[in-house]
Amino acid sequence: MSKHASCLNMLGDAVANLGNDSFIVTLSESFASLDHIGRVVALYFPLNDKPTCLYANCKSEVEYSLEVEAYINGPYIFDPYYQASLSGIKNGSYRFKDIAPDNFKKTEFFRRYYKAINNSDELCYLVNLGSGAHIQVSISPLETHKAFTKSVLDFLNTISHIVTSLIIHHWQLSHKISTAPKTAQKSFKQALQQALKNFGSTLLTPREHDVLQLILHGHSNKATSERLDISLGTVKLHRKRIYQKLDISSQSELFYLFIDVLSSEKGDGTGDPLQAYMNLK
Repeated sequence: MSKHASCLNMLGDAVANLGNDSFIVTLSESFASLDHIGRVVALYFPLNDKPTCLYANCKSEVEYSLEVEAYINGPYIFDPYYQASLSGIKNGSYRFKDIAPDNFKKTEFFRRYYKAINNSDELCYLVNLGSGAHIQVSISPLETHKAFTKSVLDFLNTISHIVTSLIIHHWQLSHKISTAPKTAQKSFKQALQQALKNFGSTLLTPREHDVLQLILHGHSNKATSERLDISLGTVKLHRKRIYQKLDISSQSELFYLFIDVLSSEKGDGTGDPLQAYMNLK
């Protein structure tokens, strides 16, 4: 029996487990059964909280800590897949290289999470569950320094509609989507997004703040110039002034400054977290 046929048989097992806790595990293991497939991670992103790992075939607790726990504790907001889901991208399979910003491979997030595990290719099923929640099922090649083989990539894309439809149906059956009204209490996810939105807003001019947001998300000077409809020289000047005002000298330092501000938990969560951080240092 071919590996593709074996995967389809396991997808059949997943169908039999729709609505049960074992569904996501069976579905994820069907991908892991394919030739040349290595890491498979399924994450649930609720409306008002940080992500939850539903499945990860990490080889050790250390690997899980580095590849999953470190990701879901905050920096996931810089993930192009997460950003694509927030923007309302349609359900389907997407490769990392097709949705990442043009300068993303030079960001500290990429160095810290993708390059650290030597991951040169990735395909992710993005599934909108409604009510602001979504699921990401991330699949990487076994040989992380290589791209997917054409046969595996074609197969994963061919079954994309089946996979996304199964996940949606499973979530409807298992009642994982909360229909309860939002509470007044600010959630982890809301606080994180608010911190990113406000980061540096009181220390920078409005245009400098716009440039800062795009830098953090991995856009190059050229892409920033096009998005903000300003000249390349103006972008470079804004970038220079941002670094001067924040007393940093690189994009890497900017990333770690943001992470440090988040971990400090200073401020009341409503204003610029960077200003609170600097005032209390």
